[in-house]
Amino acid sequence: MSGDGASTGRVLFLMPQMPWPATQGTALRNFHLMKAIADAGLVVDLIAFGDPLLSVATEIAAVCSRIEVVPVPIRSLGSRLRTFVAGEPDLACRLASPEFSARLDGMLRAGKYDIVQIEGFEMAGYLLGPGALRREAWDRAPWTLAGHRAPRIVLDDHNAEYQLQASASRVDSKRPGRWPRALYSWVQASRIRRREALYASAADACIAVSGEDAGLLREIAPGVAVDVVANGIDVPSYRTSASPTFPPSIFFAGKLDYRPNVDACEWLVRSVLPIVRASVPDVRVVLAGRDPSPSVQALAAADVEVTGYLADAEMRARLAGATVAVVPIRMGSGTRFKVLEAMAAGVPVVATPLGAAGSGIVDGVHGLLSEAASDLASSLVRLLRDASLGQALATRARWLAEARHDWSAITPRLVAVHRQLLDGLMPPASVIATVRNEARTIGAVISGVARQQPSPADMVVVDGGSNDDTVHVVRECASLLDVVSTGLHVSVRSEPGANISRGRNLAVDCAKGGVIAAVDAGTVLASDWFSRLVAPFSGDARVGVVGGFFVGAPETDWELALSATTLPLVEDIDPVRFLPSSRSVAFRRTDFVRAGGYPEWLDYGEDLVFDLALRRLGVVFRFQPRAVVRFRPRPTVRAFFLQYYRYARGDGKAGLFARRHAIRYGAYIGGMVLAVGAFDRRGGILPGTLLVAGAIGYLRRPVSRLAVTASSAGDFMRCAPLLPLVRLVGDVAKMAGYPVGLWWRYSRGLPTHDRRPMTAWTTE
Repeated sequence: MSGDGASTGRVLFLMPQMPWPATQGTALRNFHLMKAIADAGLVVDLIAFGDPLLSVATEIAAVCSRIEVVPVPIRSLGSRLRTFVAGEPDLACRLASPEFSARLDGMLRAGKYDIVQIEGFEMAGYLLGPGALRREAWDRAPWTLAGHRAPRIVLDDHNAEYQLQASASRVDSKRPGRWPRALYSWVQASRIRRREALYASAADACIAVSGEDAGLLREIAPGVAVDVVANGIDVPSYRTSASPTFPPSIFFAGKLDYRPNVDACEWLVRSVLPIVRASVPDVRVVLAGRDPSPSVQALAAADVEVTGYLADAEMRARLAGATVAVVPIRMGSGTRFKVLEAMAAGVPVVATPLGAAGSGIVDGVHGLLSEAASDLASSLVRLLRDASLGQALATRARWLAEARHDWSAITPRLVAVHRQLLDGLMPPASVIATVRNEARTIGAVISGVARQQPSPADMVVVDGGSNDDTVHVVRECASLLDVVSTGLHVSVRSEPGANISRGRNLAVDCAKGGVIAAVDAGTVLASDWFSRLVAPFSGDARVGVVGGFFVGAPETDWELALSATTLPLVEDIDPVRFLPSSRSVAFRRTDFVRAGGYPEWLDYGEDLVFDLALRRLGVVFRFQPRAVVRFRPRPTVRAFFLQYYRYARGDGKAGLFARRHAIRYGAYIGGMVLAVGAFDRRGGILPGTLLVAGAIGYLRRPVSRLAVTASSAGDFMRCAPLLPLVRLVGDVAKMAGYPVGLWWRYSRGLPTHDRRPMTAWTTE
C-alpha cells in the first residue's frame, strides 16, 4: 500500500448501519475511517444493514466499489429469552441475520480481499465468533472454499462493551427500582467479557477509540496489540463565534433512548440541577437529541427542554449558544462525540471522568471534571458565573481538538495499521516436532507444514527411538521437498530413549529460528496455522508465547463423546488463564532459554510445567484461536485410560493441582455415600435427589459441547449415553495416576507442592 493513490489492496467493511447520513457517532466514525482507506489507494467494498429500498447516498457511492445493503433483522422477545437461557451474550446476537451471513459469504468467495474491517462488537460474530472459527478450523471458510488466501481481519471495537455493562450494573444497583436492570447488566458483563476477549484474540489487528479502552481490552486478551484510532470530528466546520444566550443554559446532547444517556439525563435533572439552581436560579437545561425515551420526556419542565430530533445545523447552533456543555456520563466506555463537538465549538465542558474519557481533557486546563453530583454542580456553577474562566478553558479545548481529534490527525493511524497487515512481516521461525512410532502420521504433518505460507525457516523432527519406519518416512519427505523446491528444509535427529521433553529441547537446539512453533504428530494443520501462530510476535514485542487452539477430529461415536468431554470449545477459553498445549504453540527462543527448556525429568504434562515456568518469569501469553490443529482422540477406552493416567501421574510428579485432584476424590466419595443413602429408605428422597443433581451438574458441560459438535440429532442421541462412561474412565485414570506421581516426588524428598522455578527441578 502506498500513499501515491495506486490501488494495492482490497478492503471489505462490515457495518451495523449505513455510514451516511452521519447523524450519529457510530456512522460518523465509520464513514471517515472507510473514506480514509479509500483515499489511501485501496479498493473499498461495503456490506451493511439498512433499507435496501433507499438509494445509496452519493457520499458512500463515491467511496465504495461494491455495496451490499441487508435489511435490519427483527428479534422477537422469544429469541432474546432463548439467547439468555443458552448463556449467550445478548449483544452478540442482536444483529444475527442468515441473509447477512449468506451475502457476506458470497462477497468473501467472489472478492479476493486483503483485509476485512469489522465495525463494532455486534458485527464481529460473523467472522470471529465461535461458529465462524469452527468453520475456519475445518478449512470451510468462504475464502478457503474459493481457493483464496485468508484476509486479515481488523476489529474496530467502538466500546469496551463488557466495561459498559459492568458500569451500568454498578450504577443501577444503587437504586432498588433498577435492580432488575442491574442484574441483567451484571450477567451480560460476564458473558460479553468472554466473547469480547475471543473476538479481540482472533482478530489480526484490534482498534480501540481511546487509551482507556485499549487497556481494558488488553486486560481480557493479554498480548493482543491494540492500536488507538480515536473518535474524531471535522473541527474546522465548527464555528465558535456564537454568543451564549441569556438566561444561562446547560446543554446535553445525545441519542436519548441510549441507556447511558438516559441515566445521564435523569441524574443531571434530579440530582445535579437542584444544587445548581440554588446558586443560579434562572439556569435552563437543554436535553437535545433524537428518540427521547419516556423517562427522559418526563423530565421536561419550564426550565428543562427536551428537544427531540434536531437537524445538524440546528444542533450546532444550539450547542454554540450554550453557556456550558455537560457530559454527566456514569456508565459506558469509549469516547463520546458530544465532548469532542463541544470542544470544537468552543463551549466550556463540565464532565464526569468517564464522560471525558478518551478526549484528552485535563481537569482545570481544558474543562472541569467531577465525579459526585455535588462536585459536578459546583463546577457548573463556577462556569455559569465566570465567563472568563469558561472562555479560557474552551479556547484550550479547541486547540486540543484541532491537534488530536480532527480526522486529518486520526486517520493516518488506521492507514498505518492496514499497511502493517499488508506488509505481512513475520520473524524467522522454525517448526519442531517430537515423535516415536509415527510412521503413519508424520508424513501428513510435514506436508501440512510445507503448505503453510509463508514457509517456516526450517522444520526439525526428533525421533525418540522408533521401531517402525518413522525416521525413513521423515527423510523421504525431506528429499521430496528438496526436489520440488518448496522452500522448507526438514531435518531429523534420532535420539533413542529420549522422552518428549528431551526431544523438544534437542529440536529447539537444532532449529534456526528465533521463534519456535511446536506441533505434535497425528495433527492436521489449518491452512494458515503457521502465519496465525507467528505473526503476533511482530505485532507486539512484549508477546513471548502464542497459544494456538486444537479441536478433535473424531471418526467414531466413542471419539465424538470423548472430544465433547475432554476438549474445550473455543468459546470456553479465557485468554487470561489459558495455558497452551504443545500441539499448537509458539515461543521465543530467548524465553525458552530463560525458563530452562522443557523439564526432562517429566515424561507427561511437560508442556504445562513449561508454560507455568514461563508465566512465573512474567512472559506475556497471547491466545490465537485461529491457529488451529485437528487431531484424532484416543480410539479405545484403554488408550484413553492410559493417556489420562499418565497426565495425572505427571501432575503428581510436578506437584500440581493438589486441590483439583482432592475435589475429585471428595466428589466420588460423596457420590458413593449418597448412592448408599439413596438405597436406604430411612434417608428419604434427599440423597437420591442430591445424587441426580450432582450427576446432571457433572455432565452439563459435556452435553452442551456435544450439542454443538454433533453434526446431527442422531449423532447426539448415539453419543450422549457414552458421556458418563468417558467421565468415569477419565476420573478413575486420574485418581489412579495422581498418587503414583506424588509417591515419585515423595521418594525423592521433594515437597508435595512445589512452586520453585522449573530449572531447579531438572537435575533431580
